[in-house]
Amino acid sequence: MARAAISSIPQTRSGTVLAASSAGACLVFASGAIINVALAGIGRDLNLDAHALQWILNAELLPLAALTLVAGALGDRFGQKQVFLTGISLFAVASLGCAAAQDGTQLVCARFAQGMGEALIMPSSLTVLGQAFPPERKGWAVGVWSACGAVAGALAPAIAGLILEQGSWRGVFLMQLLLAGVAIVLVAIWVPKAPPDLHAKIDLAAGGLSVAGLGGLGWSLMTLTNGQPISPTLIVVAFVTLFAIAGLGVVELRKGDSAMLPPSLFANRTVVALNLFTLVLYGAFNAVLTLLPFVMIKGANLSVLLAGVAFIPLQILIATVSPLAGALCARFGHSLPLAVGALVTGLGCAAALKINVNAQYWTDVFPAVALVAIGMSLVIAPMTTLVLTSVDASHAATASGFNGAVSRAGSLLAIALLGGVLQRSGGDLILSFHVAMLASSVACVAAALAAFSIASTPDPNPVFGL
Repeated sequence: MARAAISSIPQTRSGTVLAASSAGACLVFASGAIINVALAGIGRDLNLDAHALQWILNAELLPLAALTLVAGALGDRFGQKQVFLTGISLFAVASLGCAAAQDGTQLVCARFAQGMGEALIMPSSLTVLGQAFPPERKGWAVGVWSACGAVAGALAPAIAGLILEQGSWRGVFLMQLLLAGVAIVLVAIWVPKAPPDLHAKIDLAAGGLSVAGLGGLGWSLMTLTNGQPISPTLIVVAFVTLFAIAGLGVVELRKGDSAMLPPSLFANRTVVALNLFTLVLYGAFNAVLTLLPFVMIKGANLSVLLAGVAFIPLQILIATVSPLAGALCARFGHSLPLAVGALVTGLGCAAALKINVNAQYWTDVFPAVALVAIGMSLVIAPMTTLVLTSVDASHAATASGFNGAVSRAGSLLAIALLGGVLQRSGGDLILSFHVAMLASSVACVAAALAAFSIASTPDPNPVFGL
């Protein structure tokens, strides 16, 4: 939802811009899905403990959560095409670094670079897309863009599972390198160059403090959930985290409406409740996405390929059910679909309690996947609508970007709490997985309560999206 000027690009070229924009964004959608399937193999091959596995996941999410809004301003300042290409190039180099990593530290650093590249890709991808289409066709273009992302998120882990069945996890990252190379060519050829805005303001202080605050909080939670004692290092990191979060608040208050996160945004009750809903629900959702393939491989001894295709029904159901949620918004308002979606997602987490060491996909895993998919499908359309309509037009892009960052922050914090699960195997892993799914169910109930605090009014023009 980045700012976009009225399109001056011929309609014949708009299609190629859509293809190039989608190709770049698919790298981001695929990356998060792929790593969940490869995680067990990476841990086994590099002999990594739970703390290292958590950082392999969160090293990508941290810059995505903290730097996306800053990246949007960078695109305005230096040109969206240039920043888009820089992000894809950084992602490509980082993917090569992941494939060549010889230990956990090297892999975490390369994954962090991947996340920085993705933070540059996402806002630029949407902005060049918005600039290529007239207002009456932007909704259709974003829908196609979203559908491409859903397809990438479904197919990439399946392909990764096939690669892992036949070879090494390093081949998965080489596949990402190949896809990034294709995206670079398409963007370089098909995306027109727009003039930069040398007056655009970049809130680097807020971005740096966000990285420090989220990184410190994630590291502290990982340390505690891995059973390590409270140490002087942990205390120092905790103080740095508090200082960074407090500093972020002070910096943004001083900058007012020119801040990365304008304080006026948080005076809106709907904005606060919606982002609390997003933080909690997406934390639970990402716990399922992360743990289910890991448990299928290490707990139930199912094949890596099966773990890779496990979430294809989720993407199909989301694509099928999500548009129907828009009609529910028009009839019942936003609160009810959000609350029901969160509760159905919680039922999916509870259904995962049936998974054990003898689990079979269709009887034990699929019911949980189906319920989670239906629940999240009911959430996406009303959440998108509320993000765009709960603030004035001048803050719509910021509210949308912030909500996306909050969803990734929820995922980051959820992974930080999973250390007690990732360090186990066999029956102990199943038991810890069940505890995590119960906690996720409770989080979904909390999300439903947050949804009910949102003023519920029927929406005559709901936003339909994936």
